[in-house]
Amino acid sequence: MLLPRIISAIVMALLFIYAVFMLEAGGFQIAIGVVVLLAGWEWARLSGITRQLGRVAFAGLVGTLCFGAAIFDLQRELLWLAPVLWLMALSWVIRYPAEKLWQSRFARIVFGLIVLVTTWSAMVVLRDSSEFLIWLFVLMGLIWGADSGAYFSGKAFGKRKLAPKVSPGKSWEGVFGGLVVTQVGMVFFAYFSGFSVWGWFLLAGIAVVTVLTSVLGDLTESLFKRHESLKDSSQLIPGHGGVMDRVDSLTSAAPIYVLLLSFVGWV
Repeated sequence: MLLPRIISAIVMALLFIYAVFMLEAGGFQIAIGVVVLLAGWEWARLSGITRQLGRVAFAGLVGTLCFGAAIFDLQRELLWLAPVLWLMALSWVIRYPAEKLWQSRFARIVFGLIVLVTTWSAMVVLRDSSEFLIWLFVLMGLIWGADSGAYFSGKAFGKRKLAPKVSPGKSWEGVFGGLVVTQVGMVFFAYFSGFSVWGWFLLAGIAVVTVLTSVLGDLTESLFKRHESLKDSSQLIPGHGGVMDRVDSLTSAAPIYVLLLSFVGWV
């Protein structure tokens, strides 16, 4: 699967670059909408919907909600759902498998709808920012830096399991490694961008919350996949699994990240 994995990675990278640098705001909204629709089709399966018609209908509902948010310009307001959503997910992960609420198909459907609509909303709000490219690449840097730092730190030092019943491969040392890598990155970014000490302090706080939420997003998808006995969310991307397997951290991190940037007046 190495060759398909490499080809898929190149194609995804090219599509991402094209969407970021070539598309206007409207086109970018549509492009992110397509990604969210595909993720919605996969999330339906994670919610226990196995029939193809039901999965398509769920994706259609996601698209309808995003369209409604665009019509009434509710993207910023919808971001306030994210903290409630992910605090609830944190409770599910900590108490797994004792917590039963998330096992309800209805709960997982509603959870997925809010996850996907807030993710789309976050990317739209970010795209409307005058410093879109800067804040987008900081977001991606936090997610990739946390993932890379966690991988290498976990491999080298990982002993204490983070959530062994949900995702046995993750460790506290890995999380700490991801935080260190991203904080070092924030120091360089703040220095070369001319931020004050207070500005750097705010950046550091936003980075910590964003990274921890990205880890939670990954754990939450693992929880749902484990419940449905799935290894991947789908096989849409050769060598990589599904769309949700690629964007699980983004779906949790982006809404919280953009909400915090908005709260301090940077977007």
